[in-house]
Amino acid sequence: DAKDFHDFLIKEANFKPDHVKLLVDKDATRANILTELGDKWLPRVANPDDLVLIYISSHGSASDMDVAGTNYLLAYDSQVDNLYASGLPMQDLTRIIKGRVHSDRVVLVLDACHSGAAEAGSKGLHRTGNVDVDAVVAGTGQLVISSSQPSQVSWESKNYQNSVFTKCLIDSLRKDGANTTLGEAFTNLRDRVQEEVLRERGVMQTPVLKSRWKGSDLRLS
Repeated sequence: DAKDFHDFLIKEANFKPDHVKLLVDKDATRANILTELGDKWLPRVANPDDLVLIYISSHGSASDMDVAGTNYLLAYDSQVDNLYASGLPMQDLTRIIKGRVHSDRVVLVLDACHSGAAEAGSKGLHRTGNVDVDAVVAGTGQLVISSSQPSQVSWESKNYQNSVFTKCLIDSLRKDGANTTLGEAFTNLRDRVQEEVLRERGVMQTPVLKSRWKGSDLRLS
């Protein structure tokens, strides 16, 4: 999912290759992610008028897996039984972005099932208490798109290698080329994800968009 979204940004959305950083598998350790987002790279290259886009495809943990009720994203070297020391706390991640990146235009895309279900094909670890996207957007002050509602699971497709959310996201951003706004793309992908997951799995998956963005509708391209 991350590689395909990376390729879309460069090949179709007019992002310069050196403006896009891809961390997958063994490169996507907790330390590397925090270093690139909070120290060595993003804070040094993102100017105040730039659009900053952070896309994460990973497994997520439910709030009831942590004594403090924190939702964690899993890095390559995270340990499921030791999330506090090895995971990426969602609230900390958004605070890092807000405090260390100088741009006022931040879009965070989360393709992760933060409640999770231990069923084949889902993007999660455990069953209850998904992340509260309202809390995430309050942390960034900008725009957050999440692949499912707090009570739902985010699913991989049965017919192609991507998650349903990421495939529909890329297709929706392609719809009107460079003129596609994030709002238009989200409306299209939400309907498509709901229809496809309901048809394949018999359950609902409804992507969520929360925004405190003030200004004209954002265009990635």
